[in-house]
Amino acid sequence: MDEHGGKDGPPEIPQRAVTETPTLSKSRYISGAQCHLRLWYDCYERDLAAPPDEALRAVFDAGHEVGELACRRIPGGHLVAHDHRHIPEALDETSRVIEAGSAPALFEAAFRHRGVLVRADIIERLPGGGWRLTEVKSTTRLKDLFVLDAAVQLWVLRGTGLDVREACVLTLDRQYVYDGRRLDPDALFQLHPVTGRAEALLATVEAGVHGMQVMLAATGAPDIAPGGHCFDPYACPYYAHCTRNDAPPDHGIDELPRLAKAERDRLDAGGIREIRDIPDRFPLTPLQRIVRRTVIDGRPALHGDIAGALARRRQPVRYLDFETFSSAIPRFAGTRPYDAIPFLFSVHTERRGAPPEHADYLHEGSDDPRPALADRLIGALGRSGSVCAYSGYEGRILRDLAAALPERAAALRAIGTRLFDLLPPIRGSYYHPAFRGSFSIKTVLPALVPGMDYADLSIADGQTAAARYVGALATDDPEERRRTFADLRAYCARDTLALAELSRSLATVGPENTVREPVPVRPA
Repeated sequence: MDEHGGKDGPPEIPQRAVTETPTLSKSRYISGAQCHLRLWYDCYERDLAAPPDEALRAVFDAGHEVGELACRRIPGGHLVAHDHRHIPEALDETSRVIEAGSAPALFEAAFRHRGVLVRADIIERLPGGGWRLTEVKSTTRLKDLFVLDAAVQLWVLRGTGLDVREACVLTLDRQYVYDGRRLDPDALFQLHPVTGRAEALLATVEAGVHGMQVMLAATGAPDIAPGGHCFDPYACPYYAHCTRNDAPPDHGIDELPRLAKAERDRLDAGGIREIRDIPDRFPLTPLQRIVRRTVIDGRPALHGDIAGALARRRQPVRYLDFETFSSAIPRFAGTRPYDAIPFLFSVHTERRGAPPEHADYLHEGSDDPRPALADRLIGALGRSGSVCAYSGYEGRILRDLAAALPERAAALRAIGTRLFDLLPPIRGSYYHPAFRGSFSIKTVLPALVPGMDYADLSIADGQTAAARYVGALATDDPEERRRTFADLRAYCARDTLALAELSRSLATVGPENTVREPVPVRPA
């Protein structure tokens, strides 16, 4: 077998590809498997990418933390610490440690084969000879994409001559419960053998590598139009650049809630991008028909008894919102990987004839926030009145709190019985063209309460709130902590005030907005 891993080797790559083509990596291969144009930009026009936001950076940080903990499962392993600026040194060190034969495992070992460089998370010597390759992921379930990731590495490592006999993916085990005393790395992780599945992809990987290298050797970028692949398996950071000159439809078919793939493909095949162009007899769900009618008519539609739903609430009416963070590695006793931990709540209370009263609680320490938060929450919500939220998230957090805090469980469950979810009455009764297919409070609010939104806030979404909170706890700068905590309180308070204003607006919706839709005839 020659250096290319085959009897005769793959088709020859043009000379420019051999001398000038950028090195591929496992991450670049995944980019290329998603879209060759994305890979081209990764290699030649990286500055066109949208920068990662705070939430995505938090995901990267979690991945590093999980990777370091995974290595602790193998005492005596050797870390190849050279970074991406010192690849020759990393390759040399990897070779020397393997040849020495003393380390039971290597972490971040570097290998290069046919223009593809990989840093293997873990390679471990097997008792019977050979090596096990393990790819570490900071998720709780195995995905097909992870198997492809392992296959790329397996192709490279075997191509260099390393006797890799097993390939695995290591994920977090969602069933692991931290006892609050000692984190058990062996129990925290779950090992998924994927040798057979990865080996079945080796020919695909080899062909993919060659195709990507040929593409990168070309004189210009590939001509690939934006499409569904831009978000599968990951949102492409170049999407804004690729669509910068596109004129989006006024109300595109993406605004149709839960549009099935078969129906989307039919519309795409007919060249239909705009909701107004959908034929009358095209099969749509009842809600999709209402969305189409409001767009055509240019006015909102009342298609249910929202007034009757709101009338079922009991006074005083309270509005509740939680902010939570989740850790890949559990921090508090009784928690699992990625449990949602509430650290902040806001409550606005309406009593007839009086402006809303506000109460909140933000846990400012690094200890478990749940006991103190639950105590303050029980006091803020009292024992009477409906507790309005938006979606079932607050109910889930209340149930989790009750399970984690048995001594407060009765009071927390009692609050749960008073919950009133505003989302179903809106989704089932009212639609405004400005919703643009979404019932998120971020889109519903400005449509129903003009002039009220989140644009003036430093924090405007839950993922950013979680990332900022974790960062504030970690900083040594008291002014930064104070400023972040104030921003967090302002964001959470806006959420509950928004619910109160939203309720007030919905109460004024009249029957003149009623829409009557004919039942469509589905084609045979």
